[in-house]
Amino acid sequence: MNIIETLQKIQDYIYGSEHLDPKPLPSLSVVVEEARQEWLNAQHYYNSVSDQDLVDHAVYLMQAAEKKYVYLLKKARQEGIVRSPYTFAGNENDKKQ
Repeated sequence: MNIIETLQKIQDYIYGSEHLDPKPLPSLSVVVEEARQEWLNAQHYYNSVSDQDLVDHAVYLMQAAEKKYVYLLKKARQEGIVRSPYTFAGNENDKKQ
């Protein structure tokens, strides 16, 4: 048994064998939609708070969520994903090129 096999057995013993079958990563379109929901939730939170400290926190969350969403949108467009997961009636410009 070589050193790598030994280390693998130690790792399996410590962490269990679950780490060997990680869940598949979600698709980029799913991640973009999750970021959109996060941004909308942050906007809703901002609209629901009145205490100045909470307003500051809500602004921070909203700006961070927006930056994340915009980044992921750009990334999706670079990979050719231009369609929203939603179906909009009569909007043929959203199809993948």
